[in-house]
Amino acid sequence: MFDLSWRFDSWFNALPRSPKERGSVHSLVLRTGTGVRASPDEVELVAGGGVVGDVWRTHAHSEPGNEVSLMNVHVLRAVCEGDESRMALAGDNLIVDLDLSEANLPTGTRLEIGTAVIAISALPHRPCKKFVGRFGAMAAKRVARANRMGRRGRGVLCTIEKSGRVSRGDGIVVMRAGENAPRSVDGHRG
Repeated sequence: MFDLSWRFDSWFNALPRSPKERGSVHSLVLRTGTGVRASPDEVELVAGGGVVGDVWRTHAHSEPGNEVSLMNVHVLRAVCEGDESRMALAGDNLIVDLDLSEANLPTGTRLEIGTAVIAISALPHRPCKKFVGRFGAMAAKRVARANRMGRRGRGVLCTIEKSGRVSRGDGIVVMRAGENAPRSVDGHRG
């Protein structure tokens, strides 16, 4: 059997590039029930508790390491064929403009978003049956191929290290290994 999944690489390569060091929050999503989504302007992240108002705490698959999920806005927009009204269906809490690849954000990398700090988990974020049902098999194959190539097409799962609030439009600062203090807006340690 031949692996023909390489044909999806051009799809991913054609997407706009996202920043590697300083990104931004495009939108926020709460899963408030089965298939039900809310898109607030602000959310609260709670260490060990997930996103306030999201079903994570009661979800069958909730565990340390998947308190909050992120997906790249360009990937999701392409999956939704440009229909932004469908983007919340993916169920990811933070839709971001940031390079989520393994090369850019290895496991343990911390992100300062709003007043919260989250860390990239080792848990993989894969397309599930619901993702296939909402966006189609082709979309699932494309993001799965990106995952296999280390690009994290489906996004990343994270733990919340410091509780805080996140708003639509907030900046995201990547805190590399050994960087304990977040950078201020002007880029200096503060």
